[in-house]
Amino acid sequence: MTTTPSGIGKYHVERELGRGSSGVVYLAYDTFRNVRVAIKQIHPHLLLDPGQAAKYRRLLHNEAVLAGKIAHPHIVALIDVDERADPPYLVLEYVKGRSLETHTSPHMLLPVPEVLDIAFKCCNALEYAHFHGLVHRDIKPANLLLRDDGEIKLTDFGTALSQKGDVTQLAGLVGSPAYMSPEQIREAPLTQQSDMFSLGIVLYELLTGHKPFQGDSDYATIFKISSEEAVPVRVIRPELPAALEDIIRVALAKAPADRFSDWNAFADAIIGASSSVTKLASKTTEVERFQKLRQFDFFKDFSDVAIWETLRLGRLHKLEAGAVLMEEGTTGKSFYLLLEGTVRITKNNLALSKLKAGVSIGEMVYLRPEKNVRSATVIAETKVSVLKIQGESLRQASAELQSCFDKAFIKMLVTRLIATNLQLSEWDVK
Repeated sequence: MTTTPSGIGKYHVERELGRGSSGVVYLAYDTFRNVRVAIKQIHPHLLLDPGQAAKYRRLLHNEAVLAGKIAHPHIVALIDVDERADPPYLVLEYVKGRSLETHTSPHMLLPVPEVLDIAFKCCNALEYAHFHGLVHRDIKPANLLLRDDGEIKLTDFGTALSQKGDVTQLAGLVGSPAYMSPEQIREAPLTQQSDMFSLGIVLYELLTGHKPFQGDSDYATIFKISSEEAVPVRVIRPELPAALEDIIRVALAKAPADRFSDWNAFADAIIGASSSVTKLASKTTEVERFQKLRQFDFFKDFSDVAIWETLRLGRLHKLEAGAVLMEEGTTGKSFYLLLEGTVRITKNNLALSKLKAGVSIGEMVYLRPEKNVRSATVIAETKVSVLKIQGESLRQASAELQSCFDKAFIKMLVTRLIATNLQLSEWDVK
């Protein structure tokens, strides 16, 4: 039995999180950053043979290079690496939760809306990876981590294919047999459509608790992937909508050209299927919130990554008509994004204007934090839905997100100023 080390490099090891054929993952504590991290270390015995050692060191190096150049809310972040250590290791963002393997058995399936949220976020993450020239090559439930708060994180870029020549590629059959695409099995050139096939298998498994291609051996499984069609998901779960069955059918097409043209097309199909899935009236999925923000002119210049970060920063609130959102003369630390409904703005009990969905309210607490007294009262004219964001939270957010908000605020304030001047001009004429 292998003994858990007390420390790895400068990190204090707390316990083992899991192990696989190539390495072990430990939960550790970073005393400098005051956070828990996950340390992925190669098994020492794999480094005894020079040939094997070169292979596994290359895997770790590839993951360090490729994961180190991408930053996305749904991709596990690389924090540190020591390739010269014996054995070498990666330090990764710690994801408190479990892998999607937990939810691939029939009695542990997630609600369908949650599965669609996960698939949508995976499309978003893989589109981002594709933009950076990467084909993951090992999309499977074990490499998709579900945080306790419901967020999904894609991990393990050790076998990823870089189409920009950043790393020395691993030759031969790479990936997990049950999740390989037909072209991956043939060792043909790979594109983003190969990862789509693998995600299609994951989606099938999360919805049914069964793999679409399951043989008694890896060889038998590979044969089925290459030559057999999957049983339609509605044969196993008749209550699933036809649109969802169509998505999986397209994703699992044998020829790459018959799959989705790109990740955005895959994601759009998931959004379309979401409307066919019966949901609880009180539940709005993150996919729907993402789409709502994306449609607003305020978010026109925000990247998908920035919109996801916005959703993570904010808290959703619903108010009845007549509720006071902000009151003149009081102090505040938050601003709001109006998602639904109409609000009335008053000052000194005089009506100034009405605002409809798609704008921010109270943004001066972020733009001028030293003066956080509300200058007007905001009252819900109808039922409203708002995303509440702490000004300080945005100041601690990524530079990209702060830049996006700064530009959006300036554009909106200029628009309001022009509208006010026009209104004043009309009054002068009268």
